[in-house]
Amino acid sequence: MATTSRTWFYSTPEPRPYYIEERINHSLWNNRLQGIYMSCTQATPPIQMVGEWDGIEVQFEWVPGKSFILRMSEDRKEMIGVLRQILLGLRPVFTYQDPDGFYVTEWHTDGGEERWKALQGDPRYQNLRRIKSKK
Repeated sequence: MATTSRTWFYSTPEPRPYYIEERINHSLWNNRLQGIYMSCTQATPPIQMVGEWDGIEVQFEWVPGKSFILRMSEDRKEMIGVLRQILLGLRPVFTYQDPDGFYVTEWHTDGGEERWKALQGDPRYQNLRRIKSKK
């Protein structure tokens, strides 16, 4: 049985790192991202994972059913596209570069307006831009 984001994003997974790693990694591998392995560093919300893909540092952070944050040491659209598929078509809402130089993309089930306002007023976040949804 293939694991989908219904078992770890749209519902709260059991707070056991191995189970979270298994679900996430299978979701990634089933969606054409080979050669990646994510390790769980925090098993309770916000759940956090770190890994490497194609020489790029990758970090995930999410609150089940609410938000998903992708951080990468290099901007790679392929990863963003695959995560959109994994999140069952949920569109990313904005992107920026954080103070550590990571390229960040955020998905929010509520549109992320509150988060957008918080980031807008903070000069540490560069190249902040909203991703417009196609209607």
